[in-house]
Amino acid sequence: MDVDAALLERLAHFGGNVSALHREMVANAGGARVPSLATLHRALTRASAEQAPGDREPPDPGVAMTVDELTERLGALKVWAGDPSYARITTLVNAAWRRAGRPAGELVGRTTVGDCFRPGRRRLSAELVTAIVQVLQPDPGYLAQWHQALRAVAGRRRAASQVRVHGTLPPELSLFTGRTAELGRLRDALTPDGPVVITAITGMAGVGKTQLAVRAAHLLPHDRKLFVSLRGFDPDPGHPPADPVAVLDGFLRQLGVPGSAVPPDLAACQRLYQQKLAGTRTLIVLDNAAGAEQVRPLLPAAPGCAVLVTSRRSLDALSPAVSLTLDVFEPPEALRFLTGEVGADAVREEPDAAARITELCGRLPLALGLVAAQVRAKPGWSLADHAEWLDERRRAGRLDDGVALALDRSYRNLDEDRQRLLRLVALHPAEDFDAYAAAALTGGELEPVHAGLRQLYDDHLIHLAGDNRYTQHDLIRIHGAERAHEQERPAARRAAVTRLLDHYLATAVAAMTILYPTGADRRPQAPETHTPEPVLSGPEDAAAWLRAEHSTLLAVAAYAADQGWPSHAGRLAEVLFRHLLNTSYRDLLAINDHGTGDARAQAYAMNAMGVAYTNLGRPEPAADRLRRSAELFAASTTCGDRPTRSSTGPIWSSTTVARPRPKSITRRRWPSTRRPATGSGKPGSWTTSGTARARSATSTRRSAS
Repeated sequence: MDVDAALLERLAHFGGNVSALHREMVANAGGARVPSLATLHRALTRASAEQAPGDREPPDPGVAMTVDELTERLGALKVWAGDPSYARITTLVNAAWRRAGRPAGELVGRTTVGDCFRPGRRRLSAELVTAIVQVLQPDPGYLAQWHQALRAVAGRRRAASQVRVHGTLPPELSLFTGRTAELGRLRDALTPDGPVVITAITGMAGVGKTQLAVRAAHLLPHDRKLFVSLRGFDPDPGHPPADPVAVLDGFLRQLGVPGSAVPPDLAACQRLYQQKLAGTRTLIVLDNAAGAEQVRPLLPAAPGCAVLVTSRRSLDALSPAVSLTLDVFEPPEALRFLTGEVGADAVREEPDAAARITELCGRLPLALGLVAAQVRAKPGWSLADHAEWLDERRRAGRLDDGVALALDRSYRNLDEDRQRLLRLVALHPAEDFDAYAAAALTGGELEPVHAGLRQLYDDHLIHLAGDNRYTQHDLIRIHGAERAHEQERPAARRAAVTRLLDHYLATAVAAMTILYPTGADRRPQAPETHTPEPVLSGPEDAAAWLRAEHSTLLAVAAYAADQGWPSHAGRLAEVLFRHLLNTSYRDLLAINDHGTGDARAQAYAMNAMGVAYTNLGRPEPAADRLRRSAELFAASTTCGDRPTRSSTGPIWSSTTVARPRPKSITRRRWPSTRRPATGSGKPGSWTTSGTARARSATSTRRSAS
């Protein structure tokens, strides 16, 4: 294809992001044929190569939002630098590493370098990518941009891997209005007998897609129901769309698979998922999907199963049996909704004002619910007063849509304590929270916080996510976070989040001490807290708390690592090591893959990752992490750091883990209460102090291949 100046100008508009340019071309094509992404990329690469490097700036890595986009930026840098071969880049990287003292056995091969430029990878080696960038463009300022971009993409990847999957449906609204025809179509289609059925509900934000899906799901007769929010359109970059692998991980746990038995890759997860669904009548609700590509890996194949998906985008690519495009309420429906919320007498007395309110809210269910809560909160105001206030705000140009209008009104009508509660819970990094977390954020007592949360629930500003757990619509959470940044000093916001992190760390320490008393004195100790903490009276309470907060703890640790609390991130990972070793090697990897903290903290993290990779049967990365752990321990000792455990060996040198073995052999795990002692010599045992053994396993595999 030909590349003209206009196309290059559009590419520059997107910061060199070829994927974004291709998406625009598809959107503007009107059904006409568009070159494939690969063809476009090759054509633009050739066109860019014709320009001398001195004539243009190197590509900006900061525009990359995903690993694929970062890979694309790396390829653009290669072209900018004259398009050297992978062999040439490999030679330059290894030469730099030799000068830095790296031994010959740890140099990189051409294939590994080439893999960094290929799309479809789940992660990139930050160390290798920065080495490649340094030989292509050695400017320190530009290298710093890549360091920042790698951290940002890694943070989004970690956030995408944290998702809460529910084995039950969220509570439905006590008052559900309208949508009778839509409910009928869903109930008729989603039967538990026969082949797999896919249904889709699409529509704009706030139109009631989730509530309709939950209402329909509660009415269906399936034996098991799974629910997950896929976070497809959360405007907060800290809540990116959920990774399908993470969702399958959660589904498999709900279907009875132990966390340590969940495969780490997508294909294996899908196979086990289909096996577990076979012969069941399971309804799967996938809420707020980004699109068909995110949904496809989660679709069941077993007869008797059904899927209900909601999204703001068309899902026609899934060929759903029923596809509903949900619009705002019709005028009669909107009036019935408002009547159910504020009472028939009020609407009967002022029908014109009631109708005016519904129109000012755009007949959008989310906005109507928020305004109705304010009508109930101000019994001295007539409906005409409320309508006039909303109209004044719109005429003044302060707000231009029903949701913004309703959110602003709802927030202003809260008392000061409720306003502060709303804006601080919006800072919580996980999908849902309980009253103890809210109390930690506000620094308040439990009972007033409980009362405040109940008031916010009554006002439609938070929703129930389960027993005593709350969540927020993404638009409401963003509004609250904006108010927090406007009204809370930076020091106050940081103090609130620090209290939250202290709460999770202290309770995790308490739970782990109950469940794993041996070694408690060698784990990080609980920070001093001044906010209410849950009472864990025994092993059942401790295990229940860890189960309930599992995904939250991972999200909190990732947030702490990315946003400037490295000590909390490292200590949480250390405290939870035994719990994650017994529940999920994948999560053990994720919580330690932060690269923050001092040498000692990074040493423990590398050691834990080595243990996880060992149990996953991946000796090469296991050997690498254990080697780096030993080096970091040695460095921290040389620098005079005195860790609380021996710095000459790994964190859990007395814990035996499974030796890497051929996949054809069934994995055997020692019961956690009767693990063989270090050096027991029993078949299948391998202590984490055996870095050399991991290298030996790696060498054996290489020689065999």
